[in-house]
Order: sequence, then C-alpha cells, then structure tokens
Amino acid sequence: MRNYMIRRVSHSVFIILGLMALLFFAINVLGDPVELLLDEEASQEVIEAMRKKYGLDRPIYVRFGDFYKNMLTGNFGKSIRHKIGAGGLVLDRLPNTAALAVVAWTLGSIGIPLGMLAARRPRGIVDRLVNLLSFAIISVPEFWLALMIILVVSVQWGLLPTSGFDGLGPGGWKFIILPALSLCPRVMGRNAQITRATMIEEMGKQYVATARAKGLTENAVLYIHVLKNAAISIVTMMGDELAGFMNGATVAEVIFGWPGLGKLVIDSINARDLPVVTAAVFVIALMVMVINLTVDLIYTWLDPRISYK
Repeated sequence: MRNYMIRRVSHSVFIILGLMALLFFAINVLGDPVELLLDEEASQEVIEAMRKKYGLDRPIYVRFGDFYKNMLTGNFGKSIRHKIGAGGLVLDRLPNTAALAVVAWTLGSIGIPLGMLAARRPRGIVDRLVNLLSFAIISVPEFWLALMIILVVSVQWGLLPTSGFDGLGPGGWKFIILPALSLCPRVMGRNAQITRATMIEEMGKQYVATARAKGLTENAVLYIHVLKNAAISIVTMMGDELAGFMNGATVAEVIFGWPGLGKLVIDSINARDLPVVTAAVFVIALMVMVINLTVDLIYTWLDPRISYK
C-alpha cells in the first residue's frame, strides 16, 4: 500500500506540474500577457513599463524557472485586481466552494437509496418512475434551474434571498440553500442511475442465487451483499461528482453571487488577473488529486480483494 501511494502521489504531482506548464505556455507563448493586461489603445511606453514591472522583459526560460520556483513555494504573485497575494485570495475562497460542494453533494446522495428502490423490482412502477425522473433532472440545464428556483422560491414565495453571502456560520445557511438545490439534481439523477444499473447487474450473478438459496432475506441479499459489491461504482461516481464541484460550481456561484472558486476564476478572467487564475488552477488541481487518492483508499476498505502492491 505504501509503495502504491508513493507512486500514485508521484504520478499526480507530475500531472499537476505538467498542467501548470501548459498553463504557463498558454499565457506566455500562445498570447502576450501584456496585451491581456492593457487596453488596445495603450502606448508603447506603457507596454514596455508593464513588461518591466511584471518581469515579462526577461527570457522565457528564466520566467519559466521562476514560475515553478514560486509555485512550489506558494508564491503566485499579487492579484492585479485586489492588490493582495493571489494564493491567499484563492485559499480564502476555497472553504466557500467546499461548503457548497458538500451540501449539494450530500443532497445528491439521496439518489443512492432511490436507485436501490428502483433495482429492487426492475421494470416495476418504482423503477420506471425513478428512471423517468432521473433522466429528466439530468437533462435540465443548471443555469435555467437556478433562475427558476430564484423566481419561485425567492421572488414569488419570498422564502429565501435571491443571492448573497453571510459567512459559513449559522447566519449564512439561508444563502447556501438555493445554490445547493440548483446543483444537487444532476448529482441525484446520476447517483440513482448508476446505483440502479450496478445493483441490477450484480443481482444477476451467481453469489446472489447462492445467498437466496441459503435462506437469506431479500433485504439482506440486496442491502448487504449486492450493495457492497456495487459500492465500487457508486463511490467512483460520487468521487467524480465531488471533484467536479471542487473545480468550481461556476454557474451557480455566478448566478447566486456565491464567493467561491468558480466565481473568482470567472471574475479574474474578465479582469485579466493572471496571478489569481494561475493560483486557482493549481489549488483546484491539488484538490482533485486529493479526492482521487481518497477514492482509491476507499476501494480497499469496500473490497478486501483489491490490493495495491
């Protein structure tokens, strides 16, 4: 296990370093950073002063080395827009995205028991209903659903604020409900579908017939044996969904004014704040790596036959 984790972490680190290299060359080779920072009407003197200010007048290989050196020390430079450290700004927004992701992810987990109910009697009424609803909610665009939730819950019913943020304490719960509700249906539908499909597949295997022949109840067969063997696919899906939220639930954060990573990245791109964009990409990639490693560890707990050597 230890050797596997060392290799896995090493591979993930190389992937992150490669991703950051692609980002560096996309900014510095495919385009001119100064042109992104200044207006088209800027004079040549202003352009040269900007190049010197941000060290863009140095050879690209020198900047590339400094880029990695600063990245490994957590120094991404100062935000052009906010005039503070870009790394600190991203880390300040990370808990907001994490809180929204956990709430939406938890609500989306309701799809697992729905999928279990559907798999209990394939092609039955419950199965057809769960299939219909899961496909329907997956097909709904998140931005449209978010706007409809605001229109109904906030504007017509006046139950919750349309947008805003009041911290992650007890007073901020009313601001997180609507964005979480706009994000969870897709997760709920996908969890229901993968749970149903995996459990039905497992129910056709020989060990299920053997368990039933031994006199085990249907609940014991489904919820102990079948669910445990189907859990690998379910955990994989849930890990993928959580990693997707950590990428930044951009649409919901922008519509509801939730100050998370997704909104920060969009605002930074619009403001041409390259240090913040770089720091955000690095932190997001790191979080995705941690989630994937955690999923790998859960595999060994769910199925003792899985051994990383």
